[in-house]
Amino acid sequence: MLKYKKRRAKLVKFLRVAKLPYLPFILGIEPGNICNLSCPLCPTGKGDKELHKGFMEFGLFKNVFDQLSSSLTEVYLFNWGEPLLNNDLCQMIRYAKTKNNKVRVIISTNLNINQKEKLTDLLKSGIDEIIVSCDGASQDAYSQYRVGGNFDLVLENMRYLISEKRRLGVKVCVVWNFIVFKHNEHEVKQARRMASLIGADFRIGLMRTSMKDEILKPHSEAIKQDIAWIPDNPQYSAYDKDKLETKKQIRSCRKLWQEISINWDGKVFPCCAVYGGRDFGDVSKQPIKAIWNNNSFVRARKEVLNRRYPASTICGICRNNGFMHM
Repeated sequence: MLKYKKRRAKLVKFLRVAKLPYLPFILGIEPGNICNLSCPLCPTGKGDKELHKGFMEFGLFKNVFDQLSSSLTEVYLFNWGEPLLNNDLCQMIRYAKTKNNKVRVIISTNLNINQKEKLTDLLKSGIDEIIVSCDGASQDAYSQYRVGGNFDLVLENMRYLISEKRRLGVKVCVVWNFIVFKHNEHEVKQARRMASLIGADFRIGLMRTSMKDEILKPHSEAIKQDIAWIPDNPQYSAYDKDKLETKKQIRSCRKLWQEISINWDGKVFPCCAVYGGRDFGDVSKQPIKAIWNNNSFVRARKEVLNRRYPASTICGICRNNGFMHM
């Protein structure tokens, strides 16, 4: 179903349609923008004060999901905070799977919690994939980016998830996601072996430059600003440090034709990379069907389709700066 919907979205975009005859089929929804770590390239981790802080209430989640349940194929329950800090998270997942048991529900977590009962509840909720952000094979390397994090606790929790999912007989994919930086690239092979031993899938993640403003400036400026974090091994990097450019040149973006991102307070964004202040609507004030084809979304699609359109939306700015490279 996802492949079919992506092909349809690709065709509609190819036909240069800006007002869409269908609802988004990929939903990014933020359980909250509060985190227990202080990751230096993340605005939440850096203590940014621009946005109000809070957790999404279950009633708002229910309202959003009810409007999109029949169209959705994937739901990503994370963005600018740690999802496991929202006490309603498992209730949200259970509700989504009850309404549409074919939808894939995915979270990304730093897994720095001392609550085994919450991990068991998460496995029982119907979750399809748990992505664990663990960027190192030792406390020293791990904590240089996951500031305030406990590597041994994360490892213990991953082991628990693997053993508990086997005990419960649930099919949940547990992924050790290793974002490679200059300071930890030497530990990739060791981390891969450790993941294999505990039974977790292992995935390499390519780092992003400062996530608050990476799409607001040319790639060369962003790379220059955060070059100290970029790994030397080109296999693990999305950037060419010598040329100060991304290795993959993005010519367009499909996100506006297939997905929607909603923050904890109901603010709607065209994708998860947009950090505050440039929302396209508010689901607590308008139905998603109206927002999906409002002036902001239609204008943004036109800006992506036609480079001669002046940039009046965040998508036009992102276009002018070479699009999000991931």
